[in-house]
Amino acid sequence: MAECLYDMAMIAMKGEERMHAQMDFLFQTVRPANSYMPMHAHTCCELVYYNLGAGSTCIEDGSHAYGPGTYAIMAAGTLHDERRLEDTDVVCVGFRLTGIDARLQEGLFEDASDKPIQQLLRTMLAEMQEQRPYYADKLNYLLSMIVIEHRRNADVNAFKESADHLHYARAFIDENFNQKITVEELAEMVGYSYHHFRHLFKTKFGRSPIAYLLNKRIQRASHLLLHSTLSVTAIAEECGFSNDAQFSTLFKRETGEPPRLFRQGAVSRTPADRPSP
Repeated sequence: MAECLYDMAMIAMKGEERMHAQMDFLFQTVRPANSYMPMHAHTCCELVYYNLGAGSTCIEDGSHAYGPGTYAIMAAGTLHDERRLEDTDVVCVGFRLTGIDARLQEGLFEDASDKPIQQLLRTMLAEMQEQRPYYADKLNYLLSMIVIEHRRNADVNAFKESADHLHYARAFIDENFNQKITVEELAEMVGYSYHHFRHLFKTKFGRSPIAYLLNKRIQRASHLLLHSTLSVTAIAEECGFSNDAQFSTLFKRETGEPPRLFRQGAVSRTPADRPSP
């Protein structure tokens, strides 16, 4: 059975150049508080893991506050610095990636709750110190596992960030549905392209942004028709419709009745629903 699974895996990977990590350097050190390492870059990728300490690091144009259990990823040639507010225990590893999709998301990240990256780095340090047979191959193997853990971690962070952006866009619609809102403006607000934002929003909330906006307006209009004495024209304006003709057309399409019949029918059906004086 095991041989069969192995053969299937080899067939699936036939002709595919797999990602491979090769280590350039690895060390652990404690950097003193109130010290600073100015902007610099490496000819390889670098991972800096913060075991203990506090401070900040600027990666290209972005400044990040680091703490225990966080780590920074820099691509080859990326300028970065480090300012320590406390004694900072770090593990630094330089490496190169080859194969399919050899790029890494840069920035400061938080290790997962069970600290898989920290544990792998500790194993790497032990391998480096003991230097048993094939230790160089083992180091590259462990490093490849770290890259995989980082990519999984970065994907989770990106998903959470995406969800936050989408909730912000929805909240903006909830608060401003009676104003002129376009999908282009919403997409730009949260940093997505028009089509990507529209797809993400519909996937998350079950409606396209325009459909969600229209539903909010129809809900508000229905409430005002039932519980106010405002005219249909005034309600159309209050709910963000261009004019009462557009309002009537869209309201009938969504509810099955034009606004005036909706109001009249509700009044005749339930006295409690009559508009308040």
